[in-house]
Amino acid sequence: MGKIERWLITLLAAALAVSLVITFAVGFSGRGEAALRISVIVHDEDDTQWEKFKLGMDQAAAEYNVEVNFVTLYDRNDVGQQVELIEREASNGAQAIILSPAGKEDLAAALEKSSVNMPLILMEGTIMSDKVSRRICADQETMGYRMGLAMKKDGVEKCVVYTGDGSQSFIGERLKGLRRAFEENGTVYTVTKEQPETYFWRGTEAVAALDDSLTGELCADGMSWRYGKKVYGFGSSDQLLRYLDDGELELLMLVSSYDEGYLGVQAAVEEIRKEEGGDVVLDFYEIKRDRIYQKAYQRLLFPAS
Repeated sequence: MGKIERWLITLLAAALAVSLVITFAVGFSGRGEAALRISVIVHDEDDTQWEKFKLGMDQAAAEYNVEVNFVTLYDRNDVGQQVELIEREASNGAQAIILSPAGKEDLAAALEKSSVNMPLILMEGTIMSDKVSRRICADQETMGYRMGLAMKKDGVEKCVVYTGDGSQSFIGERLKGLRRAFEENGTVYTVTKEQPETYFWRGTEAVAALDDSLTGELCADGMSWRYGKKVYGFGSSDQLLRYLDDGELELLMLVSSYDEGYLGVQAAVEEIRKEEGGDVVLDFYEIKRDRIYQKAYQRLLFPAS
């Protein structure tokens, strides 16, 4: 059993203990006061990358007496479907919605046309809409810029940038920062929406993926062991930490998903109660393999431990 597997077993045991505490807390705090109802709607169809987010979300839900409904899409990054789910959750009694946006301009326009009139807390993206109450997000452009600097420091002179469909606003912001770093440093790069094997020619040394799912996809497809390319990416899931520990991943640009979940619920509660508050700019971290087990990063990477 590897070291990271032992860490994850410890994490699961701790998460179970937290779950029991939360169950007791919710039962106790709910006496005499109806729970607030909040829905979380994410841009993906896969909820595995949201494990730490859910831990933070559940902790805040216990403290604030909140009933949370976590919703994924049937099709990744489908703006129309996401708006339909927002309207469905509103009609089912949600008092606020926390949203990881599936798009940018299309989603903003769709929100303006929708009948939804409740607090909307935005994570990750920066879409401009009067219907957004608060934003909880790291500086995505600076994250991209810092990744570009890290790649240059590692000696990368030529790379491929994998964006997927690139529809989310945070993809565009990360790409903008990455381009700025590359252009300052003279790094040669190609941007592609498709799997990047076609571009592995004439000295390409690395591939950068601009969201959690894309990073995991490249690692699973063997970009390191099969093609010999360094992989740089974004994300915080346990699977990505395994890839980092195994050497399949060179660097993770990481935001505390636990904090995102906790602060998202907290902000939604404050909006429902009409309490003062504003946008939150989250810290971000550059995580390499040698930092996984450093004491300073344990709470960030394994928040239930």
